[in-house]
Amino acid sequence: MTQDPWHFSRASLAEQVIGMFDTGLSSALTFFAPRRMGKTEFLRKDITPVAEAHGWHVFYFSFLDADSETATAFIDALTAFSRGESWLARAGKMLARVSKVSGGAAGVQAGVEIRGGAQENVKGVIHRLATGHDKVLLLLDEVQALAKPAHTPLVAALRTALDMHKDQVKVIFTGSSREGLRRMFSQASAPFFHFGQNLPFPQLDKAFTDHLADAFEHVTQRKLDKEALWRAFEEMGYVPQLCRALVERMALNQKPSLEQAKEALMQEVHQSRGHVQDWEQCSTLERLLLLLIAHGKAELYSVAVRQQLAQQLGVPDITVPSVQSALRSLARRGLVFKAEERRDYEIEDPVFREWLVVERG
Repeated sequence: MTQDPWHFSRASLAEQVIGMFDTGLSSALTFFAPRRMGKTEFLRKDITPVAEAHGWHVFYFSFLDADSETATAFIDALTAFSRGESWLARAGKMLARVSKVSGGAAGVQAGVEIRGGAQENVKGVIHRLATGHDKVLLLLDEVQALAKPAHTPLVAALRTALDMHKDQVKVIFTGSSREGLRRMFSQASAPFFHFGQNLPFPQLDKAFTDHLADAFEHVTQRKLDKEALWRAFEEMGYVPQLCRALVERMALNQKPSLEQAKEALMQEVHQSRGHVQDWEQCSTLERLLLLLIAHGKAELYSVAVRQQLAQQLGVPDITVPSVQSALRSLARRGLVFKAEERRDYEIEDPVFREWLVVERG
């Protein structure tokens, strides 16, 4: 694999994680962090090489775009892994099963209809892995996408199989939606209730931005102000992928200042993530609650907060059920999350939180 000069290694964290599996201290871990915080890069570029060096057979799968075909795609990939097939062999088998291809104008749209037998049961595949290898590590990315009712059979089978073979098969889940992960892991009725340890993904410190500045200098032979880059990282909500994108942008274009490049990048991010659309789809009460949460306001059901909301809305009173209903609606749409340990709410996406503070006050 070609060395990525921009990658900030978290090998020490990876060693700690694999050590927990090696010693039998844990059989399952769940890492939470919002999107673009570097979870996938950590799994692929840190966990995978460390785990393989320790003798683990590593399988990676992302449920990011989970849809009606997710179960089939997952079992196909896991089956191929259990047989030791390369990606090229898997691609060949897939092409052999294509029965119909339909294309849109100029190839803009294309659909592939697969012909073939029934997929292997996930329990059977994991049983084969457990009996064929002493040490198997599954890296299951963005697993909160499986919280949808349509995926209940797959999730139930996966939980049973992992329980049965936890001595040989370990798993790391990651997720970017705390509400989705709560439905998967924290509710008493959740399919993975109390399955393994839930851990926050550690936030990067100044060593990360210093590394990017050094990589920038190595690639461009130009210097980047390390203190200014750290401040920009703070202002962008400590999101690693945004900071890396900013530095790469500076490497490709010498004209804008760091601040100008950051402002242009953040404008593009807000537009691409649909923050304006999310805001416009909220009721007036939901918008007021979002602003309170973005500014760290707690006790949203208190008399003082409800009086403030009523005054802003120009109505005599706002009831507790009205606030509860609005917060539940925001949570369902993935905009806010209730932090159980503190019993208050947070904005799910740190970039959206920054947009609310800066653009909406």
